[in-house]
Amino acid sequence: MRMGYLRNYKQPQQLADLIASVAQSKGVDILYFNPKDVNLNSSRIKGLLYKDGKWKLVKSKIPKIIDVNSNCLKHKKVIRHLRKHAHLTENGQNRLSKFSLQEQLNADPDYRKNTIPTSNCFSFSEIEEFLNEYEDIVLRPVRSKHADGVYKITKINLEKYILDYYNTSIEVTYEELISFCNNEILIKDYIVQKYIASKTPDGNSFDWRIHFEKTGYGNWRIISNQIRLGLNQKITTNWKQGGGIVDTDRFMKLKYGDEAEIKLEQVKEYGLQVAAKIESLRKTKIATLSIDLGIDHNDDIFIFEVNDAPITTNLLGEIAMLRTDYYQYLLKTKTTK
Repeated sequence: MRMGYLRNYKQPQQLADLIASVAQSKGVDILYFNPKDVNLNSSRIKGLLYKDGKWKLVKSKIPKIIDVNSNCLKHKKVIRHLRKHAHLTENGQNRLSKFSLQEQLNADPDYRKNTIPTSNCFSFSEIEEFLNEYEDIVLRPVRSKHADGVYKITKINLEKYILDYYNTSIEVTYEELISFCNNEILIKDYIVQKYIASKTPDGNSFDWRIHFEKTGYGNWRIISNQIRLGLNQKITTNWKQGGGIVDTDRFMKLKYGDEAEIKLEQVKEYGLQVAAKIESLRKTKIATLSIDLGIDHNDDIFIFEVNDAPITTNLLGEIAMLRTDYYQYLLKTKTTK
């Protein structure tokens, strides 16, 4: 059996090497290739096939199943072509933006209480409307990494506002706020959201990242759940600005005392429900996913963000075992398109 593995790198990286080795022990050969290796005219691939512990250059027809990293989706012609000939673990269809994630979850009564009021940001009047309703709001880029470009605005009164960026706060007037939004926000793609204060007892921002992988039975398994702490950060968690990961069990014990274990299981179960809901909204099955959750002072859970290409650095071994099990499942259950 042969499985395709599409990434943007020219050469296989560490996870690809590990997956290929484990897959071979399970009777699955891995064909590694990048988008430039696909010949759209002949529907052939010039890639690297893992055999006997080495990568060998080969020419191949398109495999029936291809593991696709979402970072490859920018190669739209290649993805469209591969979709016609194979099942892709990430086909790029019905992806959820930061806005559409909140919008579609809010349409479901079961998730409405866990969503964040959100709007596309096209004019200052939309920002002002959110400020008048919620007083604390967040301006977030549609496309961003590491919380770059995220601002928090607090309305004190009609002429006084606090603008926060990472661990810096400045006081601005109404006119200065308009000028800032016109020059920094409205010329870019931003959304505006109600601010959710997910903070530790000592005032540091935190979020809860849950990483899911598919198993050999086609269902989700949690392989990591991490509390990400932003030290002295007022809005989000960002390692570049100081912070890191804290032990989940210890965090829960400090926050919930004797109820820590029960609360931990509740959050995990909720995470699994959200992962299933995301697949339902996308109308497709995917291989990997992470979800960022926040918990406010009322212990209400909010869905911050969904990532279809989660960081895997510290989880390579477990991912390789699960991913190759999932390959076997796909090769047994999927047919050629």
